Amino acid sequence: MSSKRCGEWDIKLINNWNEWRQWLRRLGNADLFRRTHWRLTALYSGIFTLFLALFVVIAAALFYWITTSEQEQRITRLAEQEANTIEQFLLKQSNFDLFDDQSLVLFSEDQLFFYVISPTGRLLAGDEVHRRLRPYFLSALSHLDTNEQTPVYLTVSLPKHMPGLARDAARDWRVLTAAHPLVIRGDVVGMLYIGMDVTSFFGVFHWLLIVLIGLAILFLAVGVALSFFMSKRALVPIEEAYERQRQFVADASHELRTPLSVVFSSVEALTLEEDVMKNELAHRLLDRLREELKRITKLMNDLLTLARADAKHAALELAKQTFDFRPHAERTFQLISELAAKKQITMNFHAPEQAMVTADPDKLTQLLYILLDNAIKYTPEGGNVTLSIRTEPKQFVLSVKDTGIGIPPEDMGRIFDRFYRVDKARSRQQGGHGLGLSIAKWIVDAHGGTIHVQSQLGQGTEFLVLLPA
Repeated sequence: MSSKRCGEWDIKLINNWNEWRQWLRRLGNADLFRRTHWRLTALYSGIFTLFLALFVVIAAALFYWITTSEQEQRITRLAEQEANTIEQFLLKQSNFDLFDDQSLVLFSEDQLFFYVISPTGRLLAGDEVHRRLRPYFLSALSHLDTNEQTPVYLTVSLPKHMPGLARDAARDWRVLTAAHPLVIRGDVVGMLYIGMDVTSFFGVFHWLLIVLIGLAILFLAVGVALSFFMSKRALVPIEEAYERQRQFVADASHELRTPLSVVFSSVEALTLEEDVMKNELAHRLLDRLREELKRITKLMNDLLTLARADAKHAALELAKQTFDFRPHAERTFQLISELAAKKQITMNFHAPEQAMVTADPDKLTQLLYILLDNAIKYTPEGGNVTLSIRTEPKQFVLSVKDTGIGIPPEDMGRIFDRFYRVDKARSRQQGGHGLGLSIAKWIVDAHGGTIHVQSQLGQGTEFLVLLPA
């Protein structure tokens, strides 16, 4: 395959990728309430998850506490009873150090072992379910504190295979152990240890946790589905009200444009009448009326633009074409320079001979006008505003930098919100409504680009726009 054909394929792949990326971004912005919908779903799911987690923890804790409490009380009573029996048996013996294993039989049906150990650590008497298990039980008991008389859960490690045992000893046994001192005529002659096998209980508790967690995951999945459905239903009336409000704004803005144009034309016609302009009061009133009409007309146009931007198919309204943006930027720059001259602001313009970009010429020009107008509004007299344009292999870069008042850090996240103004008093004096940056953000998003803001309070602000090339 020739290099020319490979280059054509590369261009097609890049163009297709850019189209897919723009489509995905438009899809993400198509539904104004999608983000709120997912946030509500996450909130409801989080609350449901919290209650499920609390239920699992409380249920497992109650089961464990109730069962272990009963086991501990039972083995404590059993230790007291056997200790009393042994003490009565020893009182009948002439030598307390001698135990007759044949005459001393203490072993309940669910008991694993019992041992009587002297204060010196010598085994005096005992019995267990299997004689070969005695070394392992005694080894586990040797680690106990001799002063500890509350029931203790021990882990007895056994070999993987022991012939002759009734049960498989491939895993460790969990043993509940209780100790009770043997006191004869005021002297402690030994310590009684008894043990119960609670391995099955811990096995049941382990499976109970698995079942509870499994049910919690199942109910969580159902809860997420219900949260998604309920949050969507909760947003339906809000979406309908918002759509009616959006349609009203669009209709009102569209209908008001014609009468405003007629009134503005009439005012312009009156300003051409010499008899009227000779009257100083009439001259001042017409100037004020003309300025107010300009401000209202701009507001109506901005509202109409935002109403169209909120429409589900707003992205389809872009008339994209590949063109040289430099002439458009020069005309807009020249127009803004006249406004900057009134405040003695120095304007700087940097751009290549050709600035090719694929975009909507009118929308991109409107974006540039908004950014330059915003920079001049918030730059004091004698400041500087710099417009820079450059083209890169994968993106088109547009920068508007000023030496104005800057944006406070707490306001950085809201400057693109509608009707939000950082300096409300200054915005009212200069005729701002807080819609310009919202429109700029929509234009950038509609083109599949991004807009970034860098600002330092009292030093200036830079708006950086990146569009796919």
